[in-house]
Amino acid sequence: MSSVCIDSNVIVKYYTGDMEAKRVLEPVLNGDVTGFIYNIVFSEVVFVLLKLLTDMKAYELKKKPELIKETIRRLDKQIAFLREYFIELEISEDVKQTALEITKQYGLLPNDALIAATCKHYNIDTLITFDEDFKRIPWLKVVP
Repeated sequence: MSSVCIDSNVIVKYYTGDMEAKRVLEPVLNGDVTGFIYNIVFSEVVFVLLKLLTDMKAYELKKKPELIKETIRRLDKQIAFLREYFIELEISEDVKQTALEITKQYGLLPNDALIAATCKHYNIDTLITFDEDFKRIPWLKVVP
């Protein structure tokens, strides 16, 4: 079975009903392809969903812990979906160092460089993302 890493933007678009996101995730959801994420992708997805459900910016949300608690309870299905369909990969010191090198060489932002470095570390050559910046990485196949 082949493997892919998935960027947070694809998962968020999937949750919002984006047809292209549904199409590119279909092989993962059907079990034909193994989907991997790393912990920051998990965190980004949950954070963006919190902001979408509350229609608030981060600095507004952090002042409303009760709203955060209430909203996170509403995300139980989405969080279960993340855990069911995507295997979470660990970030080692080697991955962090590789990410810094990727940032220096290809000009990716740190979280994106961590995604690329995670793919490289775990020998995953395909990334499902809507972020065009990853196309600068010559050893990474970007889908769609």
